[in-house]
Amino acid sequence: MSLHSTLIQILLAFTVFALLFVLYLLRSMFIPTRGARINRYPRPKKALLVLDIQESGSNSTVAFPVHSPLGRMILTVNRLIECFDSTGHKVAYVRQVFRSSLITRLHGGRIVPGNLEPQICRWVTVVNSNDFSKNRTDAFSNRRLEQFLIDNQVDELYLVGLDAAFCVYYTALGALNRGYRVTVVSDGVMTGREMAQVLKRYRSKGITVIKSTDLETAMALQ
Repeated sequence: MSLHSTLIQILLAFTVFALLFVLYLLRSMFIPTRGARINRYPRPKKALLVLDIQESGSNSTVAFPVHSPLGRMILTVNRLIECFDSTGHKVAYVRQVFRSSLITRLHGGRIVPGNLEPQICRWVTVVNSNDFSKNRTDAFSNRRLEQFLIDNQVDELYLVGLDAAFCVYYTALGALNRGYRVTVVSDGVMTGREMAQVLKRYRSKGITVIKSTDLETAMALQ
C-alpha cells in the first residue's frame, strides 16, 4: 500500500470519527428526548426537579457563599424544596454523570461514575432519596426518572437549578414532548447567558416562567 493510500485511509477514518463525535455532542447536548404522552390522572401531582446543583467527591471546606448569585439561588431552591415537600408534592434531584467513554473524555467530560462522581451539593436541602443521574442535557434521558413521575401521577413540573440555557431548558422541552405542564422558577435557575433572553426563549415554547415568591403564594392557597 502506497503512502498516499495510507494517508487517505487515515484521513477518512479521522473524518468518520469526527462526524460521530459531532453527532454524539448534538444528541447529548442539543436534542431533547421524546417519550409517550402522560395520562390524564384523576388526582395529578406537582413535582419540583432540582437539576445539576452538584459537586464532585471532594472534602472542600469552602463556606456557603450566602451573598453570591449561587448562594441566593440555592437559598431559593431550598425554600421551594421545603414548600413542595411540606405540601405533599414530589421533589426529585438530578445529577449530570456522563458515561465513562473515550468520546466523553475527549470532549472534557470528567463527571463520570467512580470515586469523584458528582453528588448533590452539600448546601442543597435533601428531603428524600429521589436521586437520579443523567448523561444528556435532558433529564428524561434517565428512564427511571420518567417512570418515577408516571408512578406518582405527576402532570406538572417545576424546574430549578443549572444551567438555565442548557440542562434546564432541554429538560423542559423533554417534558413538553410528553405532555407535562412546565414552569421554570426564574430566581431558582442560573446561567452564564443573558437571563432575559433565556427566559424569553422559554416563554416562546409555551413554558411558564414564575418567581419563587409567587409560586410559594400559589402553593399556600391550594
